[in-house]
Amino acid sequence: MHHADSVSLDHAGFMVRDLDRGAHQWEKLGFQLSPRSPQIGYVPGEDTMQPWATSNHCAMFEQGYLELIGVTEPEKFNPWAQFINRFEGPHITAFRCEAADRAFALLCDRIKGFDPPLQRQRNVSFDGAIHQFKFRNIFSQDKHFPEGRFIIIEHQTPEVIWRRELMNHPNGARALTALIYCTETPNDTLERLTAITGEATVANARGEPTIPLRAGGALIVLDHKAYKERYQTAPQISGPHVAAAIVQVENIDRATALLKTNGVSMQPTVDGGIWIAPQHTNGGILQFKQA
Repeated sequence: MHHADSVSLDHAGFMVRDLDRGAHQWEKLGFQLSPRSPQIGYVPGEDTMQPWATSNHCAMFEQGYLELIGVTEPEKFNPWAQFINRFEGPHITAFRCEAADRAFALLCDRIKGFDPPLQRQRNVSFDGAIHQFKFRNIFSQDKHFPEGRFIIIEHQTPEVIWRRELMNHPNGARALTALIYCTETPNDTLERLTAITGEATVANARGEPTIPLRAGGALIVLDHKAYKERYQTAPQISGPHVAAAIVQVENIDRATALLKTNGVSMQPTVDGGIWIAPQHTNGGILQFKQA
């Protein structure tokens, strides 16, 4: 596969019932969040895209980002209800591609269960004007993927959301470097992930099954025992799921000091980083590592 056809780790999507509370949680972790953006999309029985029940905030990094999705208008259609009802936390794994049509053709040669590219757009207000954030999404069909929703994105106007003023995080966050999945059946999850990404599995320095993405980022798949060895006191969730996100920070000491000041408890990792438990992160583990 040509490097231009490789995908990178674009973002992880966390889902919560209360977006106000969720945003406050992430701000305590030292993330600067983008302004709230109502979500729109297709609604059963409607011919055009309509407002959904949910809105989002994003923590934008130089590489990748974290998305926080929460309910703001509960009377409207909520396409994420099944995920939030399972647990609050990370349910979306999003990859970035250069061209959605070609990415879809390559994807269909490797795995079934994805819909064709869908044109999406959203209005974003800054500098006293309304700007259009345009993108094309390839969505996974949920019945085929117990790990959650997978999205392959062609960003058509990345400059609208990757703005310098949104990337000055008090915790010094610079990149989303990896997602960790936890499952009782790691081989099944690895098979699906290698088919989606077109990349091979290797062992990382800890001997953990890892899929490095040549365009940026990595995916790590752990069984419950290995997950417990990495994050000793973390709660367990049954079934395959996104369990942790690793964020690279500019200075781990600075990030640690900020968390202490904000009353956030954390634990050290074996490689000199820190990890934060789900009760502080809107679900799932967040691990900070030194850039």
